[in-house]
Amino acid sequence: MANDPDTAPAARIATTTPIATLSVADAAEAHLRGLLFSGAFQAGQELRDTVLARELGIARPTARTAVLRLISEGLLERRPGRSARVRTFTAADVKDSYDVRRLIEFEAVRIITEQSRSTDRIEEALADFKKAGDSWEAGPDADARFHTAVVAATGSPRLTRMFDALATEMRLMIGLLRSRYADLTELYNEHAVLMAALQSGDTGAALTLWEEHIRDAERYLTASLTEHE
Repeated sequence: MANDPDTAPAARIATTTPIATLSVADAAEAHLRGLLFSGAFQAGQELRDTVLARELGIARPTARTAVLRLISEGLLERRPGRSARVRTFTAADVKDSYDVRRLIEFEAVRIITEQSRSTDRIEEALADFKKAGDSWEAGPDADARFHTAVVAATGSPRLTRMFDALATEMRLMIGLLRSRYADLTELYNEHAVLMAALQSGDTGAALTLWEEHIRDAERYLTASLTEHE
């Protein structure tokens, strides 16, 4: 019956927001993503489902599910009949990616400084960056969130979508920069300088600092990848 007291509580509970549950596959995916962003794996390193299952203490199908998700994100790649491998980049890939970043980010810097756009969301991203401390594992996400917030501050959904398309490879490339910095705080400090430049309203000075920031990372990655090639 509609007024049956035994059924009423269940109905009320059913309409509340469900509590999110982290499955074993979710946890494995998050763990592997953290290792990828921290630079714990080498570019091109093979990640076999059986080995991952054994090392993580999970079932092989669960490990395979986590790997397939990371492949779909573009963090791992798999050729037919082969095990998954950590995505690799060439020096040419780095140049192309950073050239595209210049096109988008430089325009974003111009818009923000010349139109006095709000930097509130960028400040929030920088504050989150600082909270990450010295843990490099959080570095790629913190770095990418800062630059994504800069582009989003333009108010242009098209620029934002274009930049979002670079997000996955940006994070992987930032992970490869780990040996360039003493710790994550050093990388945070670079972004604090970029933030100050944006807020100064001096377009020329901000663009100069942005170019130095991007060129330094590009040169380091290019030199590292060229050496391995």
